[in-house]
Amino acid sequence: MRYEYQPSSLRTWLRDNRNQVLSHVIEDPNTKYESDIEILINKFELVKSAKVDELVEWSETLSRRQKLLVPNLYSDELNEEVKQGLISIMQKNAKTDKRTFRVLVDTVYQTCNLDEIWTVLKYSYVSHKDRIEKRYNEEHSKEWRDFLVSQDPVHHLAEKAYYSENDFLSVLESFYLTENFPLYKLVLMDVFNFADQEFFIKEKELYKKFFKEATNEDQQKMADGLIRNCQLNQVKDLGKLVFEKLKTYRRKPMLWKYVGDEEKKRFANWILKLEIKDFFGQVNKDHERFQYWEKFIVNLEDVVVTDEKSTLIMYFSDVVVMEVLGTGAVYVYKTSTFNKNFQPKIDRMLAEREKTERSWMKPREVKRSELMEKSLIIRGGWLVHSGGWQMKFDAWLRRELKWEVDKNALLQKEAERDEG
Repeated sequence: MRYEYQPSSLRTWLRDNRNQVLSHVIEDPNTKYESDIEILINKFELVKSAKVDELVEWSETLSRRQKLLVPNLYSDELNEEVKQGLISIMQKNAKTDKRTFRVLVDTVYQTCNLDEIWTVLKYSYVSHKDRIEKRYNEEHSKEWRDFLVSQDPVHHLAEKAYYSENDFLSVLESFYLTENFPLYKLVLMDVFNFADQEFFIKEKELYKKFFKEATNEDQQKMADGLIRNCQLNQVKDLGKLVFEKLKTYRRKPMLWKYVGDEEKKRFANWILKLEIKDFFGQVNKDHERFQYWEKFIVNLEDVVVTDEKSTLIMYFSDVVVMEVLGTGAVYVYKTSTFNKNFQPKIDRMLAEREKTERSWMKPREVKRSELMEKSLIIRGGWLVHSGGWQMKFDAWLRRELKWEVDKNALLQKEAERDEG
């Protein structure tokens, strides 16, 4: 036997209540729908310049739902009297409506206001403590109480999430804090400032995501925490991301003004060592020229590779050294001489590299021949890789430039800097 469903009861109801149904039909289907918050904002626009008492009186005309949404009107751009009026309304609502607590939490996280609204939030919790804590177990209730009495709420959340055995992000979510709120960023920035290496390794994808989305100032602060708290070889992919965005302090000084001096130098030494190793690694990772120049990396400020990866330009505080991968002499110029005669070419090339970094276009490379001018070198600064060249280089650098050339002494200097 075959059965077919027929909505008999619904048809009967529609027949008997036809007039009632028609009365609820929207007269103009083109009328734009307005949400509760949009209606409230439009009403607020009419009283934006009112005094505190007038605002409180105005709030009495609002529906219960609209009163609950008042915290969403708060903004630092408002004048002080209007802000005080809104705080008064929030405080009044906080005493009578338990639901205000949850709205105020979001408002604090959205505005990062840890003064007036934070005070109202605490008042709301105290006013409805028993009812609010019914939703939590004893441990989580205590966590909320500790959070609300903390002197520095951002740092409190940062430490709570960082030291918890639970997942970092899930701890923040237990306080209703998610990544769409501005306060979330403040908490993360605080963590990146004191976290240890293990955290950076464990949460490297979080660091990468946030670093790419951050402002330049925040990127610098994140870089400072990474360099200060980690052995860079253990977080190599994060270090390379920092280099990709910020380069080095010598090349982009304005991108390093929020990073400590020692951290700038330490990072530059680390990335430059990688650059030099990659340069000589084209032939042999144990290349004798890499082994020679490696000891001076502690004094190195910048490195540029050019001429189809055949020429290495090393910048020290007093001189610029041009080394070659294949056959050819080393040229040593005073920094001021190189900056005047050759650096503009290098700067143009580097700028072109940045412009074409993600395109198929290939910028013009500065040729080694363009940087070879024996008449401009320091006296004796034309050094040839002939038999026993390392000892000859050491002798010249010690005599003419007063450089420390003892490998152990230079390694000790580098170790002291890393410890610092």
